Amino acid sequence: MTAPRTQGRVRGFSLLEALVAMAIASIAFAALYRTVGQSSKTAVDVDARVQAAMLASSVLASATFAEDLLKQPAGDAHGWQWSVRVAPVQVPVTEQGHDPIPALRAAAVQIEVARDGRNVLTWSTWKPYRSAP
Repeated sequence: MTAPRTQGRVRGFSLLEALVAMAIASIAFAALYRTVGQSSKTAVDVDARVQAAMLASSVLASATFAEDLLKQPAGDAHGWQWSVRVAPVQVPVTEQGHDPIPALRAAAVQIEVARDGRNVLTWSTWKPYRSAP
């Protein structure tokens, strides 16, 4: 006995249905590929920023006073380049109800960390001068 045919049609997918399914699958795979690629790039960027922050923290911690930073204004460490700018400023000191105190000398410090010529991190902070005013 042979299988009955339903009104002369053969069951299965047509070529057009298969092409549409493949097009939808390729769009989904392209979106997934882009997402994975962007995630890995973000992970690499975050790792670079963490390493740059560790270097900047180390450079700033090596100097207690602003004068210490002037001894080595730039450097290179394991493929990372850093530079320090120190600008003297006068910090006004006021206390309510008291006579004005002379302004204190401090330094506005900016450290930039780069890798392969591309700036990765810039930090700004303050450091006191060793000598009293």
